[in-house]
Amino acid sequence: MAGYSFSPGSRFLIRDNEYLIRKEIQQDVELDNLNYKQIELWKKDELLKLWWEGTLVFREKEAEIEYIRILNINDLNEKSKNEAIRRYKILEPVIKGEVLPSEVKDYINSLNGEVKKSAFYEWKKRWECTEDIRALVAFKSGPKGPKISPEVQDVLDGAINHYLENYVYEGLKYTIEDIYSEFILRIDEENQYRESLEKLNYVSRSKVRRRFMELVDIYKVDLPKTGRVLAQLKRDGVKEEVVTTRPLQRVEIDWTPVDLMMIDPADLKPKRPNLIYAVDKFSGMPMGFFVTFKPVDSMALKQCLIHVIMPKTYLKELYPLVDNEWIAHGIPHTIVVDNASVNDSYEFEEACLQLGVNEVQFCKIDAGHQKGTIERAFRRLNTMFIHSQKGTTFSNFIEKGRYDSQKNACITIQGFIYMAHLGMVDIVANSYDKRRGNSPQNLWSQGIKDNKRLTLQIPRSIQSMKIILMGGSELRIIQQQGVVIQNEYYYSPELMELKNLLEKYKRKNEKVRIRFDLCDMRMVFVFDPINKKYIAAEFTGLKRKKINVDLPVPYMALELDIQKRNEVRNSFNPSNRAKTKRKMTFIREQDQNKVKKWMKNKGEMNSLEQKVNFLSEAVLNQPKEKKMNNNAVITTETYIDVPKENDEIKIIKEDKKVKQSKENNPKDKAQVDRGEMWFMEYEDTDIEDLPSWNASMKKDRKELQ
Repeated sequence: MAGYSFSPGSRFLIRDNEYLIRKEIQQDVELDNLNYKQIELWKKDELLKLWWEGTLVFREKEAEIEYIRILNINDLNEKSKNEAIRRYKILEPVIKGEVLPSEVKDYINSLNGEVKKSAFYEWKKRWECTEDIRALVAFKSGPKGPKISPEVQDVLDGAINHYLENYVYEGLKYTIEDIYSEFILRIDEENQYRESLEKLNYVSRSKVRRRFMELVDIYKVDLPKTGRVLAQLKRDGVKEEVVTTRPLQRVEIDWTPVDLMMIDPADLKPKRPNLIYAVDKFSGMPMGFFVTFKPVDSMALKQCLIHVIMPKTYLKELYPLVDNEWIAHGIPHTIVVDNASVNDSYEFEEACLQLGVNEVQFCKIDAGHQKGTIERAFRRLNTMFIHSQKGTTFSNFIEKGRYDSQKNACITIQGFIYMAHLGMVDIVANSYDKRRGNSPQNLWSQGIKDNKRLTLQIPRSIQSMKIILMGGSELRIIQQQGVVIQNEYYYSPELMELKNLLEKYKRKNEKVRIRFDLCDMRMVFVFDPINKKYIAAEFTGLKRKKINVDLPVPYMALELDIQKRNEVRNSFNPSNRAKTKRKMTFIREQDQNKVKKWMKNKGEMNSLEQKVNFLSEAVLNQPKEKKMNNNAVITTETYIDVPKENDEIKIIKEDKKVKQSKENNPKDKAQVDRGEMWFMEYEDTDIEDLPSWNASMKKDRKELQ
């Protein structure tokens, strides 16, 4: 990506209003508002802040619209991505000036037909218009000529891989003729057991050479030769330092464990985090940093690169104790990193090429002299403020003595980040450097003033930069609530439209790529596989989790919330559920036995005594009443009739006694009835207190009248 700057002729949008830069007036910019046809005067700092907030977006160049058709090269398949990298490797000598314009023709001829002249100039044109490796991606992937059969392809790849593993990567000599001979021999061996119509065909030597260039790993080819470099370093010593003449010409990035024990909020244990630090070679100015408790990988390097490029307009708002301004920002011309295992995937280099970084240099093994600036910068940080903090581990065990670093650890990673801003801006950047003869901030400002043509370039928009450099990347299925990262859902109307579109094409269960900034989890970006673009989705539950959304929310905050929830969940005994289930099973088995017994004695339950005993024992849990005397006093008398089918319970209250004639002898009749019926005596028992067992309870018709 070619960088953008606030220079005359540049166009950008602010809240749907298009502006044209007319001229620069020191720290101000005169703009032409094309929507309202009026002239406005803006400060550069205001424009930079709007760019960082995502409100200001540069107008995309016509060449980028024509040639760049993807947002991130990692979204391509391996074949298309490797083809773009191969084209860049072919153009690299011309881009770096190693091949002069007058020598281009001879250079193309030296490639032995690997690339046609017309294709070479087309690639060169795309690069000059965009300075972006994404412009070198083939519009139509795949070979233009006829394809070879899969069987022949497997045999060819096997022959090439045999020579790569046993000769090329071991530093031994080889020729294309050797590989071609191995391929012919393997084809002949395969054809011995095939019919005449099924025999495999040969391919040309040029096809073998092209396929070899596709499969070869340049890093593994150069690996055996590094021993010679170490021998020369031991014999000749450290060579002279690389000289730079302007800011951003060369930025060195390295990482190391911090000489300070900090409290990890994930487990509240003292640990040493890793600090990724970037320094400008010309001025010694700190460019950016990134702190993590996790092992350093290419994702962490890209997070540091975001801080390097971005304008630090947030400083006064987030860290008010910092006195000075952090003026360093912009896309570096060259980035130097360590030749460590985190760079084996070339992922960091690919991200730099997409942003317009002209060159990424990987230092050779044990060649610390090639990035001496960053090595001295780490020592300066330790001397100026890290070794004076509680919990420091010092630089060596002799200096540490019997000091207990873990016992004295009391600083969190958030506190260290605040202290790092204070140390890098107020101490390192604004302190006298005897090696350079001035402070890094003064040298930076003077270098910008002396180089009139130097502009601090930034990407077209903050969103495009983050999509390329964001360290977080996951695959997720879009749900009704959105996409979830660390138990936090992210939602937007555009995301739901993508979900419905995937369901329409019967791709409901397809996982989509989610990219997010590890330093700010308030927004994520979801890749639309249909329209080939990214969709922004915002948080939904951070406020409910009592996380301050006015400031950037780091990924670590979500991890800490997950851990707290897991701790609460683990505090509950999971066996309680099984115990309750066993109790339920015991009750069910008891009821099952009772029901079986009732069903078995269903035809014999004609006696009223059995019915009364059933309710007395099972419902009221009352002991069986002894035979009462006729003269006993009964507080409550209720006659209960249980039908045989047991589908309803009919309760008939005894009618009130009324005066009758002596002829009917009501007293004698009541005594006879009382002798034939069972009565239950209990206190304060209401009908509603009786369980129903899904049976309906009816009152007597006389009571309903």
